[in-house]
Amino acid sequence: MKRYISLILMMVLAVGVLSCTKSETDGAYDKVPPGPVSNVQYEPDYGGGTLSYTIPSDPDFLYVRAEYKIDNGATISRTSSRFNNSVELTGMGVGPYQVALYAVDVNGNESEPTLYTVQPKGATVDPISKTIKLIPGFGLFYILVKNEFNTVVDIKLDLWVNNQKVKDPPTFTTSATEDRIEVKGLERDVEYTIDVKIVDNSYGYESEMVTYSNMSILYDDTLNMKPLKIIDDPRLYGDQWDQSLNYPDNQNLNNYTGAPKTVLWQDGAPVARNKMYKFSEFRNARIRHNEASIYLFWDGRPDTHFETGDWDVGQGPDWPWCYFIDMGREVQISRFCIWQVEPCAFGRMAGGLRSFEMWGSNDPTPEDGLLDDWELIGKYTIKVPADEIDKQIEIEEGTEFQIDPDNPKFSRTFRYWRFRGLSDWPVTTNPGDRYWASGRLSDIMLLGKEVDANANANADVNQ
Repeated sequence: MKRYISLILMMVLAVGVLSCTKSETDGAYDKVPPGPVSNVQYEPDYGGGTLSYTIPSDPDFLYVRAEYKIDNGATISRTSSRFNNSVELTGMGVGPYQVALYAVDVNGNESEPTLYTVQPKGATVDPISKTIKLIPGFGLFYILVKNEFNTVVDIKLDLWVNNQKVKDPPTFTTSATEDRIEVKGLERDVEYTIDVKIVDNSYGYESEMVTYSNMSILYDDTLNMKPLKIIDDPRLYGDQWDQSLNYPDNQNLNNYTGAPKTVLWQDGAPVARNKMYKFSEFRNARIRHNEASIYLFWDGRPDTHFETGDWDVGQGPDWPWCYFIDMGREVQISRFCIWQVEPCAFGRMAGGLRSFEMWGSNDPTPEDGLLDDWELIGKYTIKVPADEIDKQIEIEEGTEFQIDPDNPKFSRTFRYWRFRGLSDWPVTTNPGDRYWASGRLSDIMLLGKEVDANANANADVNQ
């Protein structure tokens, strides 16, 4: 009997000992914390840096939590899983800051904190502010900014004229690695002093103010569009055109097999005239489709539009297509504004132009045809705004393009202008819509300068 009693006592004692030992059994709950992290090292950076460490050897260790208080009084917590031996610190300024590192196990038990003092390089707004460049553009300033940290920052401006502060522009917010921000609503022939400051949108850190003095926007003028005329195809090819052919001004040009007498097409090889005209882009798309004449493209009325034709019923040029236009005098352009046809804008319906090219020529011998001296001014794409409100504003006010936004300047001098439609929007809004090979736009406004100051007046007199 004593033997059995002793055995029972031994079993009870064993259970008691086991109950005081940390259990690693799946699903078991204990209140014993893991060991602390050790061997802490710090690599400073702007905004914080990286803390590395040795994790505890406890089998049920789950993650490390770093906790610290920043300048605005907020407490920040950052975690790193058991599979990493480092944690990223963010939201810091100059410091120093004390960081508490806790090891946490699967049951939420926390170790005693390992305390470590860090000294960052400073807030991220400081190196971001050093990347800022202010570039004059036509009618505006560009703010160029780089942000390798992708910190959400506000760019705040103060504008001064003759030591008097003028109306503040809006605050611009960005987190892009590289951004190009437009400051509009500025006056020409005015010298501005501009103060720029970067503010951390989340934590309130501010950079030092950067001042730009004697800044003036580049200026241009709206060009007179009344003298513009389509260069018809016989004139485009000049003395190379077969004048015995009946030029079909209002017929389907894509099915027209007439052609210039001799044209070198590619690699110096002439192409048979019954093929050249049909496939060469050196021709005009349809001048008029129903009531939608190409002349409505520059009539100054966004409520009218041109249409190249509808290929589905045998009246369109398909993509790409071109129009060749005589400006009536030599000009240089700096920017332009395009209005889309509202039902087609941003791909709501098929037939709206999405991407296009602008070409210019100042052919010195136009009498033999205007096939020479064509130079690409630029290739442009209409981009979809972020929300419906911005879309509607752009539909009403037009989409502005700078000829060279990276290096604002006037284009080459040209008299002859080629507008080349490249692509339509993909039909995604209404999947049942058919594909249209035609293009539509409402209006265009060119800005720049007259090479001959008297050309505008003379052009008006000759109308």
